[in-house]
Amino acid sequence: MTLFEKINLDLQAALKSKDELRLSILRMMKSKILYVNARGDLKEDELIKIVSKYAKELKETIEEMQRLGRPDAAEQSVKELKVVEGYLPKQLSEDEIKNLVKATAAELNASSIKDMGNLMKAVLAKAPGIDGKIVSQLVREILK
Repeated sequence: MTLFEKINLDLQAALKSKDELRLSILRMMKSKILYVNARGDLKEDELIKIVSKYAKELKETIEEMQRLGRPDAAEQSVKELKVVEGYLPKQLSEDEIKNLVKATAAELNASSIKDMGNLMKAVLAKAPGIDGKIVSQLVREILK
């Protein structure tokens, strides 16, 4: 079952159970997917990228609401983020990401900062949905 099919099934279940929060979030995820492809027939890694981007937007919203002193809006976004993260693959720990970057660097014989682009692309392809900022930091550390 693809991520898109899972979202559709959960959307129907949320409709039946009248879970308004979950329903609105699932509708938003589905609309973001359908915006990219009208039939929703995307590869799994592309679906994960779309949902990851939505999760990142929610994280930024949480930070902004906290900065503006609106804890009620931040709390709502935290609830939404928990639902969205349930559809993403398990996030790797920083140590696991570091090991992945080291192994990929060894495979590509990456040794200088000039190899950063190729190394980043390879690491992100191996682990879809991974946080690019963390990968970028670790790649810079390893290629120093």
